[in-house]
Amino acid sequence: IRAWPKVNSDEPKLLAHAGFKAGCVQIVNIDDREKTPNHGKQLVSLGTVIVTPPVLIVGIRGYSKDPNGKHAEFDLYADNLPKNISKLFKNKDKESLLDYAEKSIKKIKEIYALIAVIPQNAGLGQKKPYLFEASVKGGDIKKQFEFLKELLGKDVKIDQVFEAGVTVDTAAITKGKGWEGPITRWGVKRKQHKSRKSVREVGSLGPISPQYVMYTVPRAGQRGLHQR
Repeated sequence: IRAWPKVNSDEPKLLAHAGFKAGCVQIVNIDDREKTPNHGKQLVSLGTVIVTPPVLIVGIRGYSKDPNGKHAEFDLYADNLPKNISKLFKNKDKESLLDYAEKSIKKIKEIYALIAVIPQNAGLGQKKPYLFEASVKGGDIKKQFEFLKELLGKDVKIDQVFEAGVTVDTAAITKGKGWEGPITRWGVKRKQHKSRKSVREVGSLGPISPQYVMYTVPRAGQRGLHQR
């Protein structure tokens, strides 16, 4: 996520949570949008069901800013982490790290929570956690740091981040398919079965001039694991 909203509040708040798509349902609702042709009528809409297991706050990251961009000043990790996560995050010396973090608060411009979500908690088979950063907004930097220090090593549920009925922005990663050929990836037609050398490839990669393969030619490559 490249941009986070501003929060006009004195109390710090975590701005993100994670979930896994479970399926789709049909929702029958009344169109309450004024000045639309279907206002007041019954609509059948598509709905997506998302399972949101508790996420674990594994650490705190502080960023400073200079003309060259953002720089991570410190990473502070929790001690009481599960075995499959603790091997990824280890404090060299937590007391000295904590002292350094508290002393460098003045030059910190943004505070982020380092979060782990385990697919197994959502009913999936994968034990390996997904890791991401979530911004904390509201109050000043010191309040945000103290807010995350209290949550360090604890689970955060979805109702602690969002209220029921609010509209949220979503960013999703599609299911990864790995390396795929041009037939599957771009829908190119198969050549006849007696074709020379290949059947499931494109017939031509382009003209003699220009002397390079253009980006418009369908090629094999990664399919899935795209951000949408």
